[in-house]
Amino acid sequence: MTLEPQPAAKVRRPRVSLHVLRITLVLHAAFVIAQPIAAGYFLSGNVDAMTDVHSTVGGTIWMIAFLQTVAAACYTLVGRGRIWPALVSPILVVAEFVQLTFGYLQNFAVHVPLGTAIVGTVCWMAVWSFRRTARLNRREAK
Repeated sequence: MTLEPQPAAKVRRPRVSLHVLRITLVLHAAFVIAQPIAAGYFLSGNVDAMTDVHSTVGGTIWMIAFLQTVAAACYTLVGRGRIWPALVSPILVVAEFVQLTFGYLQNFAVHVPLGTAIVGTVCWMAVWSFRRTARLNRREAK
């Protein structure tokens, strides 16, 4: 009696859902990085940078965060990826809507630090999505 090797069980990992999450994260990161740049142009004397770029992009960013939330939920539920992106993404939607509100109210004591936290979080998530650990399912990641 010979023992034949058993075929390895197919491990389900996030693939398509991870690619969609990466696309939304990179798009989100590009938009949030554009925000302090546009604000800098405004502070250096280009008045149109605030109305043409900063406020327009700011009104769009929270919607991109909503799309990211959908992509993160698919990554977590369908792709069986990590849970934390599906938890952090809706928090970003709320934070960016609050950011938008305080920006229009010109409350810079909240607007600037919250914007810094948003930029850092989104960029960190975008970088993480290209790391090897993002490709692992929940069981493999433990």
